[in-house]
Amino acid sequence: MKKWIIISIVILVVGVIVVLNVFQKKEKAIQVQATKVKLSTIESKVSASGTILPVVQVDISANVAGEITKMYIKEGEFVNKGQVLAQLDKVRYEAELDRANSAYNSRKASLKLTKKELKRSRALYKAKNISESQLDQIVANYEIETNNLEQAKASLDQAKDNLSKTTIFAPISGTVIALRKEQGEIAMGSTFQADIIMSVGDLTQMEVEVEVNENDVVEVSIGDSVEIEIDAIPDTSFKGVVTEIAHSAITSGAGTQESVTNYNVVVSMLEIPTQIRPGMSAAVEILTDRKTNVIGVPIQCITVRSERMVNKKSMKKKANFDKKKYKMKKNDVVSDKSSGYQMYTKEKMLEVAFIIVGDTVKAVPVEIGIASEDLFEITSGLSVDDLIVTGSHQALSRDLQTGKLVEKQENGGNNKFNNRKKRR
Repeated sequence: MKKWIIISIVILVVGVIVVLNVFQKKEKAIQVQATKVKLSTIESKVSASGTILPVVQVDISANVAGEITKMYIKEGEFVNKGQVLAQLDKVRYEAELDRANSAYNSRKASLKLTKKELKRSRALYKAKNISESQLDQIVANYEIETNNLEQAKASLDQAKDNLSKTTIFAPISGTVIALRKEQGEIAMGSTFQADIIMSVGDLTQMEVEVEVNENDVVEVSIGDSVEIEIDAIPDTSFKGVVTEIAHSAITSGAGTQESVTNYNVVVSMLEIPTQIRPGMSAAVEILTDRKTNVIGVPIQCITVRSERMVNKKSMKKKANFDKKKYKMKKNDVVSDKSSGYQMYTKEKMLEVAFIIVGDTVKAVPVEIGIASEDLFEITSGLSVDDLIVTGSHQALSRDLQTGKLVEKQENGGNNKFNNRKKRR
């Protein structure tokens, strides 16, 4: 009787152990969303913001000082090249012209008299009635008067030029986009420091000046297509093209952790709406690359895993392995040539995607090409129609490993996650 009791107890214990082992080995499936890999068109873009300006804009200032006695135009008015824009007080300059003209006429008369004297003196010298030194003196006087006349002529020309500059003409055809001074104000007329009276721009040719970060500007090229969005004209985009890329940097916060280095990029607008105004804010998307019929996967599908690079014949399993002998340091790889064993201490970080095989997943290392806002180009590692895991974020970032049991949810990858920062 005792024998059967003991046997029953042993069978019961063994059964409990077996059941516990079965339940312990049973793995709970991870809930995931998935979608099939397919061919896509991927566009890599660089975004930036800036200001709309005319391609041709001229700041007009006075070259001579004076009060603005007449302003013939208003801001926003279209003007033709050569049209009179403003008039400065010219009384002083007319007086200077009169003085210069009088001085010129006086020098002209004096030269005429000296010339006659020189002619008579040469005749007297030929008749030996005056000495050579006397003739030389008269010749010198003639040359002096000639130079004086040239100086008087230069002063007269300058006086005429100054008077002409009191009338301000339009240097180009365009629209008056800014009036800095009004009638009755004084124009300083400095040659070295412009005292701007107004600005005229050709609004038929517009461009957007943007600042592009140093990490992105290397991808931008002359001739790249651009989509332009103007803040003042919502829900509409306009076409443009990159025409200039600066070679000098614009650095803010130099020497600090907040240091930012940008480069000016000029985008010529191919479409110019009538509502546009200089100075408006605009955002641009520069198309730097475009690929069609390539494997593209949602950005959130790609994650990072570490792979411990341990050879199948690991030195860790060798009792006679001596780290000091090999002087191993972090991230070293050493080998024992006599036995063929290798030891890796480095962990390599891989970009991987998880594909579903049956009811498990497999981590597949991938190589990434260009990126759009929501897709990565996969140049190797995946094939069309592979079933790729798209979520959840926790599953992709932490839970999933090769061989893990998974269960596909019904929404099949419609959820969007931002698993990792977009690479450009």
